[in-house]
Amino acid sequence: MRLAHLSDLHLSRYGETGTWTQRGEDEEGWEQLHAWQRWSIEGLKDKKNRPDRVRLVDPEGVVHWVKGWPKKDDKLIGSMLSLAMERHLTSSENLIKNRPAPEDLSALLKVDRHNTNLLFLNLLEHLQRLTPEVIVLTGDMTDNGFGYALIEHYLKPWIDRHRLLVVPGNHDTYEMFPRKGRKARIALREDGYKSFAEHVECQANETGAYLRYVGDVAVVGLSSCKAPITILSASGEVTEDQLTWLRQLGTDRIFASARLRIALLHHHILRMPFELTGRQPIEMGMRLRNAAEVMRACTESGINMVFNGHRHHGYMVQLPGMPSVISSPSSTLGCKSTDMRYVWMVDLAARYPFPVAFPMNGRYRGMDIPEATQPKSPSE
Repeated sequence: MRLAHLSDLHLSRYGETGTWTQRGEDEEGWEQLHAWQRWSIEGLKDKKNRPDRVRLVDPEGVVHWVKGWPKKDDKLIGSMLSLAMERHLTSSENLIKNRPAPEDLSALLKVDRHNTNLLFLNLLEHLQRLTPEVIVLTGDMTDNGFGYALIEHYLKPWIDRHRLLVVPGNHDTYEMFPRKGRKARIALREDGYKSFAEHVECQANETGAYLRYVGDVAVVGLSSCKAPITILSASGEVTEDQLTWLRQLGTDRIFASARLRIALLHHHILRMPFELTGRQPIEMGMRLRNAAEVMRACTESGINMVFNGHRHHGYMVQLPGMPSVISSPSSTLGCKSTDMRYVWMVDLAARYPFPVAFPMNGRYRGMDIPEATQPKSPSE
């Protein structure tokens, strides 16, 4: 039984990443200059009625681009229209209705090589060849709370077989920027994740965690998305309620007798990979605030493997007497450590399961990825 570990897809309305402002927060004086497919280019004049700013607004009222009013020879308006046309093609809605052929997808990625919606479709090509029976997604499935529809549509074979397991990430649930309407946006994101989790049958219990069995493998989902008090921080914490539940779960006869016990969470449980110079990447605002307590609870409850994402760095670490830790890079944007895109694959049926990284070029240490087009049935 092959498991694929994915993380940090960062899907969104159009595959774009960044900071968004909703129209309606500063509306006075804006007038429409151009319109295309419900996209709008709007202009604003200052108090002396002089041209001031121009912005691009999508059909949902989200502002994508704000710039100073262009000069006569400026090409800003044309650039905004071009951006609207590009994002119309890569919208979640359009990609669900019209999946690009491989050659068309390649052409679109040449124009917008960081578009996460397009990179997700590219990832699917490789997943179909890897034929995992189980897929785990360790958070940041979306960049701003939008994009679950793409997962529900394209990972439907695994959802229907109850073989997709997920936990939330900070981008799925946090609103870090102190802007007007922040609480409402946080609530919208949290509701969106809860609805998605229920659909894929990974809804949390009263503690915030969940337990699922895949054959004789036990999978524990932990939420590390307890937002920090500090604004602009993406750090996380697993609540004490979840850790108490996990320790008690370790005494359960059925759980203890599982052949393999896996835990999923978003924030990285170990400090970032070590550099030969002895320096480490800055952890401020990104860390799992109670990582030591989480590792102790996982160890005490008999967890064998911990999967996480968050930092877009991939690595596998085995510390003495503790669960092995497998950190996934961003499955769309790649690994910051190696500039590669790859997927961790684990053969859960092996006596000693060990993760293997399969790069998106389809080869790993000279081994061909098996040719296949459809995921295997869980019974196979």
